[in-house]
Formats: sequence, structure tokens, C-alpha cells
Amino acid sequence: IPDTPRHPPPPHSVSAPVCVPHQHHHHHQHPHQQGGMKHLDHQRSGGKSKKNVDKSSPEYRLRRERNNVAVRKSRDKAKMRNMETQQKVVELTTDNDRLRRRVEHLTRELDTLRGIFRQLPDGSFKPMGS
Repeated sequence: IPDTPRHPPPPHSVSAPVCVPHQHHHHHQHPHQQGGMKHLDHQRSGGKSKKNVDKSSPEYRLRRERNNVAVRKSRDKAKMRNMETQQKVVELTTDNDRLRRRVEHLTRELDTLRGIFRQLPDGSFKPMGS
């Protein structure tokens, strides 16, 4: 195939979506931003804005304590769900083994009955309803 330049499809083409790269290099500010560097600081902090918080204030301590209680409760709930799931796995595994043994037993029984019917002379077995 000769090396020919490729052109993107015209904008009105429906064949494939066209990806437009993000354009963050413009210097205009969003309405909710007040300082020029806030957007860059926000990106550098991993997506969480750092606020100056008085860690000795009673409000902060109360929020932290409530959060710690909520985290503990959430983790305990997750542990309980995990334990219940493990218990369910044990129960279902036991049921599965029992059912597998029952299938094996019934299969042997069926094979035995088929063997008995094969030994009967033809015509000695009349289907029901006739």
C-alpha cells in the first residue's frame, strides 16, 4: 500500500465518533474559580482540596469522631457480610456434595433397572394406558 496521507472523516460523517482532546491550556477562568492557581493546586493535591482546618476545634474533633464511628460500623458490616458469605459457601458446598452423591446413587439405580428391562423378553412389558 503506498504511503498516502490520511485525512479524518468530515465532521458530518456518522461512521465513528471523533475524540476531541481536552483543552485546558486556555487562560480563561471558570466562573467558580477566583484565583488563577486554584485549578492547578486542585490537580496537584490528588483531587481533594486542602482546607486550612483548626484540628484542635471541637467541631473538627466531633466530625472526626463521627467519621471514625461510621468507618468502624462500615468495616464491621463488611466483616459480617464476609462471614455470612463464607458460611453460605460452606452450606452450599455441603448441599452440592449431598446432591452429587444422590445423582450418582440414582444413576446407578437407573442403570440397574435398564439392565433388568433389557433382560425381559420382548412384549412382556406393556406401556401403561394400552
